[in-house]
Amino acid sequence: MNRFKKIYSAVEETLAGTFFFTGVCLIFYGVVSRYVFKKPLFWVDEISTYILVWGCILGWSIAQRDGRHIRVGLLYEFLPPKVQRYVSIFASTASILFCLFLTYLGYVLETKYLQTGQRSLNTQFPLWAVYFFVPVAALMLCVRYVEELYHLLKDGGRAWLEAKLAENEARKKGVITPHGDGSAL
Repeated sequence: MNRFKKIYSAVEETLAGTFFFTGVCLIFYGVVSRYVFKKPLFWVDEISTYILVWGCILGWSIAQRDGRHIRVGLLYEFLPPKVQRYVSIFASTASILFCLFLTYLGYVLETKYLQTGQRSLNTQFPLWAVYFFVPVAALMLCVRYVEELYHLLKDGGRAWLEAKLAENEARKKGVITPHGDGSAL
């Protein structure tokens, strides 16, 4: 299972990183062609936007894996750890349902664009390709929420509770920041 997690994480990071890097390179290419060679390329803005958005939505699951999604922890941190576990179970379950709903809607949108053959206005890029990553990214995020829910439910939550108590103790000693990783942020 650990090997699968490592491969899955590597695929996530490779895809998202490749799209970000490619998008930034395209923007740089567009700037150079516009301001240095005085020959602006009409397609660069649109395609680089698509590619950067793809990298961003594929990064959803990476952010979930690393605990970097925005959370309102004001009340959560004051709850006893056992109650925090139940709140986390509810939040993970609701998030899984949301991801499945987003996957379904992304699939509906994807099939609509495949059937109608719609294209973007400027570059005539097929819209099915633009929206392809919405259901894919939603499923990838769903996998991360399922992983989190499994961790919360495994062995009655004892491992999660022990980790939470150790994190709370470390936080009291100033070893771990509210972000849970010892970072200065």
